Amino acid sequence: MLTSAPSLPVPVMLWALLLMPASLGAQHATWDNASCTEGKVFVLRGERAVMACNISNSFSRITVWLVGPGKALQTIFNNVAPGNHSKDRWKLLVQEGTAQLVTEEAQGSQAGQYQWLLEGHQKKFLFTALSISEPQGLPSQGPEMLFSRPKAISQPQSQVPISIIISIIVVIFVILLILGFRGVSWLRRPRFARPQKLLQGSEL
Repeated sequence: MLTSAPSLPVPVMLWALLLMPASLGAQHATWDNASCTEGKVFVLRGERAVMACNISNSFSRITVWLVGPGKALQTIFNNVAPGNHSKDRWKLLVQEGTAQLVTEEAQGSQAGQYQWLLEGHQKKFLFTALSISEPQGLPSQGPEMLFSRPKAISQPQSQVPISIIISIIVVIFVILLILGFRGVSWLRRPRFARPQKLLQGSEL
């Protein structure tokens, strides 16, 4: 003999229907809402570079890969837990819902696209990019920049004071002027003045 399953009372069913939106809202509140540094990070070679990712909850695990120009996929950090981690030139700082990938002196080999696997309450793949350029117009750090070249020692030269030179020029100019006046006065004299005096003396 078959018996029918007992049906739930109507008040219980209504209460379950009322609780469904609340449970769905609680599930939405636990979403990670992951986000990372937008766009491309530009730095000069040797400068500090930082890329970051955040979620609204706490991180459980993080994996970071690098795809450089013309290079294969490289694992930087693999499935690491929250804390401070270091590898090669990179540091990964993970605390609660914040993760920072830091390099103190960026090099060309670190340029490329970074793929993040962020694990909180969900798993999320996100990307960041790093561009590194060479410094422009910076002086080379050669030995010539560290030590200044000695200046050539000037040898003492015997120089005549300018005042003496001017005095000599003035004296020469005055002598030439006097000689010129005398020459002009001599030329202005009558040519036969002296012979006439001689003739008058002989007649007497």
